Amino acid sequence: MQSESTLTISSKVGPTQHAMLIVWGHFAHSIGLTDQLQGLPICQKTVAYPPTAKLTEFLIGLLAGNEYLTDLSEAASPLVKDLEVAAAWQLPSLAAASSVSRTLKACDDRTVTALQEVLEAVSQPFVQRAVSDLRERNEVILLDADLTGLPVSSTSRTYPGAAFGYMDGKVRLGYQLAQLCLQTHLFGRQWLSARHHPGNSVSCQCLLELLADAERRLGCHPRRRPELVAQRIVACEQTIGAVETKAVQKEAAVAAQLERVASLQERLARAHAAMEVLLAAPLSSRQSGPYSTLSRLQKQMDGWQGQLRRAEARLARLRKAAQEYRQQTQRQQEECERLRTRWQELCAQNDGQPDAPRCKIRIDAGFCNGQILTELIELGYEVETKSANDALVRTLRKRADSGASWTRVGDNAEMVAWTGHHIRNCPYPLTVGLERFHTPKEVLHAVLIRSQDDPQAACPDLQEWFHTYNGRQTIEAGNKEEKGTFKVQHLMSHSASGIRIQCLLTVFAANFVRWADEWVRPRVEQTSTRFEGVLGSPKRLVRVAANSPGVVDRTSGELRVRFGELSSFAGVVICLSAVRPVQLRLALFGSDHFLGP
Repeated sequence: MQSESTLTISSKVGPTQHAMLIVWGHFAHSIGLTDQLQGLPICQKTVAYPPTAKLTEFLIGLLAGNEYLTDLSEAASPLVKDLEVAAAWQLPSLAAASSVSRTLKACDDRTVTALQEVLEAVSQPFVQRAVSDLRERNEVILLDADLTGLPVSSTSRTYPGAAFGYMDGKVRLGYQLAQLCLQTHLFGRQWLSARHHPGNSVSCQCLLELLADAERRLGCHPRRRPELVAQRIVACEQTIGAVETKAVQKEAAVAAQLERVASLQERLARAHAAMEVLLAAPLSSRQSGPYSTLSRLQKQMDGWQGQLRRAEARLARLRKAAQEYRQQTQRQQEECERLRTRWQELCAQNDGQPDAPRCKIRIDAGFCNGQILTELIELGYEVETKSANDALVRTLRKRADSGASWTRVGDNAEMVAWTGHHIRNCPYPLTVGLERFHTPKEVLHAVLIRSQDDPQAACPDLQEWFHTYNGRQTIEAGNKEEKGTFKVQHLMSHSASGIRIQCLLTVFAANFVRWADEWVRPRVEQTSTRFEGVLGSPKRLVRVAANSPGVVDRTSGELRVRFGELSSFAGVVICLSAVRPVQLRLALFGSDHFLGP
């Protein structure tokens, strides 16, 4: 019978089907991720596997590009059977997919909050390095925000909080994942915030929440613009004065109309009394005919009755108008008070950060309305967006037809622009650009919008504007990466907390593979042209390198990962660290215990 030591992989060499996951496991340990994940609060007892270990396993599955949760156990090379992956991530072993599913269901709001804090704590050094690098270069901090749909079956009743909303050009049942990313030189695209919402959520509120998260993570914000708010306060006070004057005038008219109504009612009362006297007189003494006293009195009463009806109707209108002016005054006073509070907050934020960077945010048409543009401009952001308002497109097309000069900005695209444009609910001037795209079937039009600091500013360079806004394709590529590489659209849990955890871990995984690049490269002892190309591609790292066979070699007292001959990276060797032998779970005897070094 073989000795126990010969049944373990730890003594010399251990096979793996997920070579890059071994490397990433050691990187995760070096940044403190594996240790911090062990402290998450989960209301589930430990039987064979700690609940926190199963959340770590969930993250590993995302890094392996698993499309469904069952892939943990049922993929061509299931993770649960890879002992070296478990050891690299400091886990005793990996649980079956069903066990991970039960843990996701057991998670609650406390778990989600704690997980988010852990992920942000691990991420923060990388974010701060990226921001410092941008500020040293004196470059604009460029943010991109977007919503991506997570649809489910339209007949499903098991996804909590799902709602019908507009996703991918159709009305579908599901959720919206609101995300905001930072463009960096050191790590490329970095997700700063991701918030999970029902499918019918209002995009404007989603954006402000994302921006608050981003500023907290960045540790900085642009210079606020309280002077703009001060202008609105002055305008609001003027409006209050004008509305108050109209309210007083209407109230005076109400008083005058009340007097007229009272006068008519008094006349009618006297006429009714006189009519009763005439009717009480003997018939022989009454005059007859159309010119009799009784007839003349009846005609007078009919006239006064008509005047009273009209006076009462006018009184009701005046009262309604006066009430509306008073309500409008109240709303303006409340708005003025809100603006004063906002002015104080913006001034305090400027005082707390005297050295503010320039910040630009690019948003898609779904976020574009007057209210959100006003908020962003006052917060100090340079805003670039697109309008989904067909009426604005028609208006600008008519304006362009009157002799505007078009500028070629792309192979099939032209633009013309105007400054000083105002849209509804935004008090600040904007620069609008009408795009014209020539296609084989028809000519298409769209409108770009950007903030304008100076009301008298000239039109910007249209070609630069066109290509700058189209740089938003980086976040579109990020959404595609999340769906195609990390499979975020395939919800792997039916619990509210499980869905939120998947979203948090997905965007973290997208950042994680980019951080690992500078840690991995110096440790590559033997490489290949193919592997060098893959190192810069998160998609190929996850799909190919994380699912490539290899061995973990401990023969020289150092830990090396060697990609196998059946891998497309045959011959690649990564030296991780000098290690002591680690004894893994005894798979032959079904032990669930981790025997440490």
